[in-house]
Amino acid sequence: MKQLSELNASLLTKGASITGTFVEGYWYSEEEFYCNEADELLKFCEYIDNEIGGAAKGNIQMLFLAFKNPTDVFFTYPAQQLKERILEIKNF
Repeated sequence: MKQLSELNASLLTKGASITGTFVEGYWYSEEEFYCNEADELLKFCEYIDNEIGGAAKGNIQMLFLAFKNPTDVFFTYPAQQLKERILEIKNF
């Protein structure tokens, strides 16, 4: 999968909103995903929860690009900035 479809983005953000984490949100919406995309989407949810600390509809596409291109600073730098902002908010 080269990019996150709007449907998958919506399902993941809605699931996370309902359950509290993206991994739990993945399981909430699991039956809606195509089989050939499911494993990668779960790994992406783990990345959001464990590496970034959260996401929203407005930044999930950017995070998917960082997830797919972990060695490209063009994609990872914005994700790192978001991670730092989330940490600041959580530590406030």
